[in-house]
Amino acid sequence: MLEDHDRPLNARGERDSFTMARYIADIDEALDVVFCSTAARALDFAQVISELADISLVPDLSFYTFDEDELMEILRSLPDHANRVAIVAHNPAVHQVANRLGDNQLEKFPTAGLAAFNCDIESWRDLAESNCALAYFETPKQLAAGHGE
Repeated sequence: MLEDHDRPLNARGERDSFTMARYIADIDEALDVVFCSTAARALDFAQVISELADISLVPDLSFYTFDEDELMEILRSLPDHANRVAIVAHNPAVHQVANRLGDNQLEKFPTAGLAAFNCDIESWRDLAESNCALAYFETPKQLAAGHGE
């Protein structure tokens, strides 16, 4: 049995990663960088986004966390030259941070879900609930059904 960190994307995960990467590329998010966990499935997903949307990829073991407070601290330590970033990390931390930063509560944050936030900050260290708002939330299932943004 593979350790959690070494588990690859399954077939649905591969399909969903292409769906979400195409969506990011199509809406032309103009992201600076994708930071991602070094877990095999997260890295595979992030590589698809990086390649299809032509964005730099930075794998980092610290993003392999399932703890909300830890993920918030990691986000607050991002380099300030990276203004528009994508984060590929793990639940439940991603779901909890999305609800913490957003102004609405997401009931479910499925694998490959995408939450985008507008944050009124000068530096990542200033990231807080009070200065962010959810811009949009998309899932592979919504996009496949034609209900995307």
